Amino acid sequence: MDDILWNFVGKITVLVGSSTGIAYGFFVFFGKKWIENKFATKLEEYKSAQNKEIENFKYEINSLFNRVSMIHKKEYEILPTAWIKLHDAKAIISLIVSPLQSYPDLSSLNDDEIRQILKKNFRWEDGDVTDLLSASNKNNFFQEKIFWQRLGDAKEVFADYHNYIIRNRIFLSKELQEQFNEADTLMHEALVSKEIGHELKNFKMMNESYRKLKENIEQITNNIEILVQKRLRYCDAL
Repeated sequence: MDDILWNFVGKITVLVGSSTGIAYGFFVFFGKKWIENKFATKLEEYKSAQNKEIENFKYEINSLFNRVSMIHKKEYEILPTAWIKLHDAKAIISLIVSPLQSYPDLSSLNDDEIRQILKKNFRWEDGDVTDLLSASNKNNFFQEKIFWQRLGDAKEVFADYHNYIIRNRIFLSKELQEQFNEADTLMHEALVSKEIGHELKNFKMMNESYRKLKENIEQITNNIEILVQKRLRYCDAL
C-alpha cells in the first residue's frame, strides 16, 4: 500500500509538472487517508489484543475462584468432623489420665456375678474371666486389666483424631493447624505419661499428666471453636 501510494503521488506530480502546491495537495489528501487507515487498522489490532487479554484474565480469575471454592467446600466438610473427633479424644483421654478411677468391688461378689458383670460391661473373653477368678486379689487383677483395656480404647480414639488431622491439614488454615496440632501434642503427652507412670508406679508423673492436660486443653479447645466458627461463616459467605 505504501509503495502504491507513493508511486501514484509521483506520477501525479510528473503529470502536473513541478508545481509544489498541487503535489502538496495530493500528498496531504492521500497521506491523510493512508494515516487514517493505518490508525484504524492499528486500533482494531489493539482492541483485539486487549479483548483477548481480558478474556484470558477472566478465565484465570474464574479458574482460581473455582479452585478456592472447592477448597473451602472441603474445609466446610472437614471442620465439623475434626471438631467432633477432638472432643471424643479429649473426653476419653481425660478419663484415662484422671487420678480418680471407678471400679466395681469384686471381693463381695460370687463367681457367677463376676462373670455376668465382666461379659456384659467389659467385653472380657472367657480366658480372662477364668484368670481373674483364680487370682488371689481379684480387685487388683481387674484394675490392672481394665487399665490397659481403657488405655487401648483411648489410644484408638486418639489415633483416629490424629490421622484425620494429618490427612486433612492441607485444607486447614495455618491458625487451625497450629491449634489442632497443639491439642494433638498435649493429648499424646498425657497418654504417654500416664502409661509410663502406671508401669513405674510413679504417681507424681501420672498426676502431672492429668494436671497439664486439664489446665491447657480447654483453652486450646476454645481457641479452635472460635476459629472454626469464623471459618464456617467465611465459607457460607462464598
